[in-house]
Amino acid sequence: MSALFLLLACTKGSDVTFGDQDTAAGSEELAGTDDPAAQVPPLPDYSGERCPELTEGTHTFESAGIERTVRVELPADPSGAPVLFAWHWLGGNADQIIEWLFLDREADARDMIVVAPESCCGTFEWLFLDEPEGNEDLILFDDTLSCLYDQYQVDLGRVWATGMSAGGLWTSYLTMHRAEWLAATAPMSGGTDDATYATPADPIPVLLTWGGPTDTYGGYSFDEASQNLSEKLREDGHFVVECVHDLGHTIPPEAEDYLLNFLEDHPKWVDPEPYEGGLPSFFPDWCSVP
Repeated sequence: MSALFLLLACTKGSDVTFGDQDTAAGSEELAGTDDPAAQVPPLPDYSGERCPELTEGTHTFESAGIERTVRVELPADPSGAPVLFAWHWLGGNADQIIEWLFLDREADARDMIVVAPESCCGTFEWLFLDEPEGNEDLILFDDTLSCLYDQYQVDLGRVWATGMSAGGLWTSYLTMHRAEWLAATAPMSGGTDDATYATPADPIPVLLTWGGPTDTYGGYSFDEASQNLSEKLREDGHFVVECVHDLGHTIPPEAEDYLLNFLEDHPKWVDPEPYEGGLPSFFPDWCSVP
């Protein structure tokens, strides 16, 4: 039985330690350009009838036949901007992940669009135990990205994801199942095990942050899960950075700085790897390339 099922010991709402669109055609046109960052498959069609207008603020719209809610933070000029998806933890919400990583401020400072979805359908917030086919949370990711491209022509070479705990497990799942559209990811206290690992379709740099041997919650070891994901990704040829702090199951102070710098340094199919000569000085000394 998959070790992830140990999370059944947790109940939703438990406290955590830290406190009419032409999207497919449009991205197909990009795939015909000479820009290597734009060589992405066509985006899926929006699953509803018409894309919502994703302006600054919180929006509820239909995705996969379900009412879903996302909070959107926009820079001064969102046209052609990169996109960061941020996924909250068990018992958390979109406002909290934005607050803990200062993503409202960072959206303006870094000229990026931030999307923080609210969970709806999983025992552990996100459907990382479900198969990809028909997965409502995968469809939400697809729908939101497709509608953002339809509205703002966002930079499909700079789409990233991060999340903590349950959100970190979901970010790990996206790493494995949406590498076609993700340039890089940064799961915090995420990971996977042998039974749930799947090889990403495209090369994808991954920054893994976790709290060492004491990073556990509900009987589940995020230390083991993160180490396992790191090993599996590296075996498959993906570039990995490990940031292992000693604070257990929490977001380390100022994590947003090195995390967002890593993502910005890794557009789609970046070549050569910018960190092949070593990590930049903005990384804490507990980060390394394994």
